Amino acid sequence: MTVTHSDFGTHDGRPVGLWTVTAQTALGQVAFCVTDFGATLQRVTLPDARGNPTDIALGYDTLAEYATGGSYFGAIAGRYANRIRGGHCTVAGAELHLTPNEGANHLHGGPEGFHRQIWDATPLPDGDGVALHLISPDGDMGYPGTLSLSVTYRITDTGALHVEMTGTTDRPTLCNPAQHSLWNLGGHAGAPVTDHIAHLSAGFYTPVDAGLIPTGEVASVLDTPFDFRAAKPIGRDLMAASDIGYDHNFVLGLPGADGLRDCARVLCPANGLGVVLRTTEPGVQFYTGGHMGADSPGKDGARYGPFSGFALETQKFPDSPNLAHFPQATLMPDARYHHRMTFDFFHEG
Repeated sequence: MTVTHSDFGTHDGRPVGLWTVTAQTALGQVAFCVTDFGATLQRVTLPDARGNPTDIALGYDTLAEYATGGSYFGAIAGRYANRIRGGHCTVAGAELHLTPNEGANHLHGGPEGFHRQIWDATPLPDGDGVALHLISPDGDMGYPGTLSLSVTYRITDTGALHVEMTGTTDRPTLCNPAQHSLWNLGGHAGAPVTDHIAHLSAGFYTPVDAGLIPTGEVASVLDTPFDFRAAKPIGRDLMAASDIGYDHNFVLGLPGADGLRDCARVLCPANGLGVVLRTTEPGVQFYTGGHMGADSPGKDGARYGPFSGFALETQKFPDSPNLAHFPQATLMPDARYHHRMTFDFFHEG
């Protein structure tokens, strides 16, 4: 396993790096690139079932594109990933007014959220990954308290990608960051993911209003387009879910003895590459890229459009600070935030 570093440009006069981790694993050679800007996964390359190296992460070639793009490709979104209605909520008795950036609502931590910050990065001692650290100051985008957050990306001997986030605060605050990669298992420049076969370990989801804010209902997926308990093509009920496809929070089951919940299994039948995701978090935002404009530029000359990728953003539920029956995301000074994701890749066929 090796870790190399290269320059990725400058942002606001500060240098930004790109770290490449490469490993020979049971799956074959697996590599990823992560940049200090946004703690963003820029590439994830691994062999498909035929042995062809396949970069499955949508992204950009340049730092300037990440700094101006609005797709959150590969970034850590936070402090609070997803939406908070009106940017308003109460935490530990304190009324918060968070910076709006989607109409009146607050999305993914605000316009200068974690996805636009330069993180401090260091390689892991065993050469199997990179750790990134960020200090979010008191008042950042309206959030109280100084939050210290670390994110680790690591490749295992089996070829899995492990993501781990930990955090502490000196005042009560909200902490609900999410890893926001968009994936296409056929290759980031490949055909839309509508033919990917997806299974979600969720019997319930949280319906939303026109602004994609949960209504507060927790509804059964039975007899709805949101039922992925039996694996099916992503495109089968895509437009029955909404006019942009899926951008909804699914409610996961209880964790196993290892603290992880079954979340999703997705397979690209065209090349036999699949992934199984497990997580500590109670929810997952399943997003199918419907907000992307047609013919949007991507890395390596790719042109992306709606449904070019899918995201599995493990999280507390959207707008949970305003919905007391949802899992809460308040972090207290005497507690430690801990969020894990395991992407176990496999070959089929």
